[in-house]
Amino acid sequence: MKVTFENVTKKYGNFTAVDNLNMKFDDGEFIALLGPSGCGKTTTLLMIAGIYKPTSGYIMFDNKIMNDVLPKNRNLGMCFQNYALYPHMTVFENIAFPLKIKKVPRDQIEKKVKKAANKVEIGHLLDRKPGQLSGGQQQRVSLARALVKEPRIMLLDEPLSNLDARLRINMRAEIKKLQKDLGINMVFVTHDQTEALSMADRIAIMNKGKLQDFNTPEELYENPKNLFIANFIGNPPMNFIDVTVVEEGGRLFLRNEVFKLELPESAKDRFDFISYPKELIMGIRPEDLTITGDSTNTVKAEIYVIEPLGRDKLVDVNIGKSRFKILTPSEFMGNIGEKVNVKLNFNKIHLFDKTTENSIRKM
Repeated sequence: MKVTFENVTKKYGNFTAVDNLNMKFDDGEFIALLGPSGCGKTTTLLMIAGIYKPTSGYIMFDNKIMNDVLPKNRNLGMCFQNYALYPHMTVFENIAFPLKIKKVPRDQIEKKVKKAANKVEIGHLLDRKPGQLSGGQQQRVSLARALVKEPRIMLLDEPLSNLDARLRINMRAEIKKLQKDLGINMVFVTHDQTEALSMADRIAIMNKGKLQDFNTPEELYENPKNLFIANFIGNPPMNFIDVTVVEEGGRLFLRNEVFKLELPESAKDRFDFISYPKELIMGIRPEDLTITGDSTNTVKAEIYVIEPLGRDKLVDVNIGKSRFKILTPSEFMGNIGEKVNVKLNFNKIHLFDKTTENSIRKM
């Protein structure tokens, strides 16, 4: 099913929760709504569900306007953060509940419940009650209850937040595989960028009610359109520092009070230096920095702390008044207070207008 938002705004009095939202989900896509608390992602999900009605604009399913269609008539499945299971009912009864409300014949209920339970691998737990299940098993019951209606769209609101770290990783893979097997639309609300990047086909990243970008995980990571996206996407986060663009003898340099770095031709061609001011913010990810013995076109830094991560080490260094994080191989040997040279991968730097906070990358 295709889902379209056309100039959708949702207000509560004078407060705008979602501001002029325009986007379109294709049939069978896994979409993540990503952003910090209060950005409008859950409001957007609940407008798809029909629980909230847009103040203005249109929500369409396959070109049919759904604004006034009741939730029960939208053929949706919903899965919540707190599972919302009935503790006095068995797993079977919890899964069957939506079908009983619809007065589905008893023989069909049994068939559909077993089918939904088997899809999420809890067919052997149908006689148990929620209190006898682990968190991951309860989450699967909640998924099965949403799936038993055979919905065209599955809506998931922070469904993994209550699980421990290892189980979250396992459930991410299970939900993604389930979505691909079923071939239905899934819309997944999360504040966790790792969940969004690892699961979604496309991510709608939101801030203060506004859509910042709607793109693939790879594009959001590699080519963030603005400073908010660059700062929000990536773990460890991107490093930022103020720079001035200086031209000398046909050569371009990035300069501040600590360093002066020449931009190679390959990097210069990526940016529009003509249309934007010379005062910029440079961003670079920790994996695109290298500690080196070479001092050519590098930045002088001092090691602040070293954090072993197993496969890698995360090295915090001071560059003037700024602190940068650098991902190094686990074999890196350094000491706190040691002076080092830091080399940038200039093909991976990002430059942002300080006023608009938009990227100056050529589109």
